[in-house]
Amino acid sequence: MSFFSFADKDKTCELLALAFGRGIQSGDVATRNPGQRPGLNNLEFSNMGLLPAFPNHPGMGWRVFLAIAAVLIAEIGSAHGIIPLAEPSLLQRTALADLVLVGKVTALEPDLIDASPLLKIPRIGKIPYQIAVVSVQTPILGMKAPGQIRVGYVVLPSASKESQVKYRRLARLKLAEGQEGCFFLTKHPEEDFYVAQAAYEFLDKSKTKVYDKKLAEIKHCSELLQNPEAGLQAKDPGDRLLTAAMLIFRYRTARYVYTGQPTTAPIDANQSRRMLAALAEADWKEEEAPLELSPFSLFMRFDLTPEDGWNPPASVPGQIAAAKKWLRENGSTYRVQKYVPEEKAR
Repeated sequence: MSFFSFADKDKTCELLALAFGRGIQSGDVATRNPGQRPGLNNLEFSNMGLLPAFPNHPGMGWRVFLAIAAVLIAEIGSAHGIIPLAEPSLLQRTALADLVLVGKVTALEPDLIDASPLLKIPRIGKIPYQIAVVSVQTPILGMKAPGQIRVGYVVLPSASKESQVKYRRLARLKLAEGQEGCFFLTKHPEEDFYVAQAAYEFLDKSKTKVYDKKLAEIKHCSELLQNPEAGLQAKDPGDRLLTAAMLIFRYRTARYVYTGQPTTAPIDANQSRRMLAALAEADWKEEEAPLELSPFSLFMRFDLTPEDGWNPPASVPGQIAAAKKWLRENGSTYRVQKYVPEEKAR
């Protein structure tokens, strides 16, 4: 995966800051084979795309960021292996958001704000955010009552044709006064505003097909996520699987910067058992294995190793059978691991 050189680190830093200021777009995806450990040659980005786990090699963080930047934003064609994927599901967007709400843009602040990207990366400076003032009409997740919030999104460095091409993957959201819809937002770690990282983190009410149906789905997912223990024990097996899927996205999407091996911690034992039970009882269909919400895809997010008793065969049908067998044998004892900030482990 040698698509680039390290000759122009300043340019790469600039692009990388913008990329992580808004999150990796769903089209900026590199995949890995099932069973491979995360690493430079085995990249796996979730569709919401904040980060994969970094290589198990201390001191590789900076080079890996550069490699990711090159994969995402180097001006290369489809022949080099950029794999376009559909935008993430509403379920995944809900699971990874700090705040989900229905609101209306009432104003755009006149001055841009320079602030760090959501991920604080060594040697990456501040990037410009446009701030929209949003009147919250219906809080859905992460907020109890209507009110007013500030929403930031990364803007293009200039309006020139050259910059539009150069940064075409990086800044696709542009809000305007009067726009109304559903927002999926992430709290900025230092500033008093939330961030919309990509265009799909805002559903424009006037432009989104079957908006009301999608909003109902978002609300249902949020209800399950707000009380996951009830969701994992719901009468409907579909709700149990939805709840498990959202927790897997939350726990198994690395959203932190690691200088070496990613840091994880076990989740609550009872919750882990119920999550794995929801997967075990689901309907595993081979033709659906590559889909984002299939039991097989969700299972593979655990990144199990031989030390966990996971030694899968090469074929997908064999892996599905092995995964179901593994769940039967290990579901009551294995503890799902969640990514945690590096400093919390010290």
